[in-house]
Amino acid sequence: MPAERTEKTKPSTSTRQLTLTGKPVPNGATTTKKSKSKSKKDSPDRVYTDTVLCIKPEFVQMIAKKEKNHEYRKYQLRDGVVRLWLYETAPVGAIKYVMLTGRPKTPGEVNDPTGVGNDDFDNGLKQSKFGYPALGLYRLTQKLDTEEMKKYGISGLQGYCYATKKVVEAFPIEEMERVF
Repeated sequence: MPAERTEKTKPSTSTRQLTLTGKPVPNGATTTKKSKSKSKKDSPDRVYTDTVLCIKPEFVQMIAKKEKNHEYRKYQLRDGVVRLWLYETAPVGAIKYVMLTGRPKTPGEVNDPTGVGNDDFDNGLKQSKFGYPALGLYRLTQKLDTEEMKKYGISGLQGYCYATKKVVEAFPIEEMERVF
């Protein structure tokens, strides 16, 4: 049977959203909040080869001493990330090091018992699913604290974010001290 067109008529009952008490929701209360700024996810001022990563200070020290040779994460960063700007959490609250890295490894691929956490990662005992190898480490000539980071467009850091062009250009790796 073919579909039949009907006249558009207003429904006999209200289609307005009701509150839990059964009263109509006030006008404007159901509008969705629109973002006022462009998403930073694909922002043109970001450098997707460089990631600012939150990390506990004790792990940074282990990396600097070559006791820890992978940084493990539950999430995978974008393909092409080659530098991790290590933001040390409290009490330090600053970026002091940049770690060179490569393609992330998955459990069973590290096969190096000399680094802290490597065997647990390879045996699937960690929650982390991606291991970023520490291929080199550089020390900034001056630490970059949270106030300074804001000047370069990095604030409210939780977990990680991709570095801004401003910070990458202001702190070229060639001017940093090579740790290893």
